[in-house]
Amino acid sequence: IIALVEEASSTKAPIQRLADKISSVFVPVVMGISLVSFVVWLCVGASVGMALKFAVSVLVISCPCALGLATPVAIMVATGKGAENGILIKNGEVLENISHIKYVALDKTGTVTVGKPQVKTYYSTLSEAEFFGIVGGIEKQSEHPLGKAVVDYATDKGVAFAEPTEFTTVPGKGVVATVDGSVYAVGNKALMSEQGVASAEYADKVDEYSRKAMTCLVVAKDGKFVGIVGVGDEIKPTSKEAIALLKKEGLIPILITGDNAVSAKAVCDEVGIEQFVAEVLPQQKEQKVAELMANGMTAMVGDGINDAPALAYADVGISLGSKSTDIAMETSDVVINRDDPMMIPELRRLARATMRIVQQNFAMVIGINTVGLILGAASGISVLASALMHNMSTILVVANSLRLMVFPPMEG
Repeated sequence: IIALVEEASSTKAPIQRLADKISSVFVPVVMGISLVSFVVWLCVGASVGMALKFAVSVLVISCPCALGLATPVAIMVATGKGAENGILIKNGEVLENISHIKYVALDKTGTVTVGKPQVKTYYSTLSEAEFFGIVGGIEKQSEHPLGKAVVDYATDKGVAFAEPTEFTTVPGKGVVATVDGSVYAVGNKALMSEQGVASAEYADKVDEYSRKAMTCLVVAKDGKFVGIVGVGDEIKPTSKEAIALLKKEGLIPILITGDNAVSAKAVCDEVGIEQFVAEVLPQQKEQKVAELMANGMTAMVGDGINDAPALAYADVGISLGSKSTDIAMETSDVVINRDDPMMIPELRRLARATMRIVQQNFAMVIGINTVGLILGAASGISVLASALMHNMSTILVVANSLRLMVFPPMEG
């Protein structure tokens, strides 16, 4: 945590590079004005000492120290405040990008939902014990959360698990295994299609379960439909409110999920998301994020291994949840170690507040330096007064940035 905060504090946001460009022009201009001031006062009859005093006053007042502090101090305070609230921001550029994002792509499981799928209902042409003995035995070989839900259900029922002799994972589709000489397939309709299972045998059940926001695991034996399991995941209590706040911020939330369109729409309707992309394979998430990025700056929010490529590719990758996988956290730009979706709009608010502070800092520095430059060139105030005026801008920049330490919590 300390390393991430230190890294963020020491990196430059794009707006800081703007400050560097301003300084690279501002410094030679001020030196030129100082020299012109010296020459002009000599020409109007001032002594060399008096003319030099005017020139030095211009240099002292206009030295752009505060301009160099305008961004890094604000970023340092903001990243510290974020860490205090469980938001780890990896670099300064992220804060600026977050303030400009248009789309927020959200993974479903573990982000919008709790991430603890449970078997809600099922249908089978076999007895419950035989059906879950076979499906549970197959899913014991899988590491997928939906498979774990089936295993947990079968365990609670005291079912004896079958032992598959062969097991193959079909990424994004399901699993195929051999049990007692028969080939079983457990997965979505894409896998059923590959296995030659007629969709008419299970389509009605899939629609029925999907309308209740369940994910369906269709089971086939030797190319024949034998059952379906409806697995549901509870929506996080704050998801709906978080989505509403994102939309209030002017952002467009989009759900990206491997579920079918009916189930995805049911979840979206419950939390208030208008747009979704369904039946996305793990390797396609990055592609979908790239399509969004073509139309505006995009943040991707996820927590799983299959989210990692999209998290890395997005303008801003956000790993949400205390149970995020290591690779999701490593590839993200922001790590939120709380399971609360409300932290996403909170991050947006912090980023926008930071950019406002930076802009205010720039305005103060430029304003004070301009006034000081005029005073120094025209009236030749004392070097001591010039130094005090110069330091005043630095103090104001630091004080303004420190206001982020009392960044108010989100309302309602």
